[in-house]
Amino acid sequence: MSNSKVKTSDLFQYVLILKKEKTVNSDYISISLCVISFLFFLFLSYTNNSFITLLFLGSFLIPAALIRTINIKRKKNPGITFKHPLLITGFIWLWVPGLRWVFILFVIFVLFDHQSRQPLEIGVSDEQIVINTFFRKRYHWNELSNVVLKDGLFTMDFRNNKLIQRETAPGRERIDEVTFNEFCREQLQLQKDSRDGDC
Repeated sequence: MSNSKVKTSDLFQYVLILKKEKTVNSDYISISLCVISFLFFLFLSYTNNSFITLLFLGSFLIPAALIRTINIKRKKNPGITFKHPLLITGFIWLWVPGLRWVFILFVIFVLFDHQSRQPLEIGVSDEQIVINTFFRKRYHWNELSNVVLKDGLFTMDFRNNKLIQRETAPGRERIDEVTFNEFCREQLQLQKDSRDGDC
């Protein structure tokens, strides 16, 4: 979605796409999790002298999946993630007595990794402002004292003195800041009038 007034959806009048902040390269974390798990499975098989178990034999699916994903990433699709090696590694943890819960951690990491690669969007409607993080954050206009977009910087000023500021993504179609700010002023004024009427 672009930084423009939405005409095809009744959900949000405006959608802002924010500039991505620098994050730790999750590819390296994914590879490390898989390699450490693989080495742990080999060590466990060695200490238990069990080299014909599903745990030992299945663990070799991990380097195979890693090599395949790295090759695809280099030759065909740089945007591919390590979702499949992570899920395979997670499933193999199900064969480790007492540590089966580690599988859940791998699934959660895959979900967070997927979300972190998505462009961060803020939907602005006459009812609320929604930020599409992993757990969507919803803010109603009665929580805010000011909302403004100026020179590509989006600011939400809360009535409890909390402040959120983020840059919009460069190179995107930009919304008309004057129109957007007027829309926000109207919503804030409606909330102010509503509070004054309740007094």
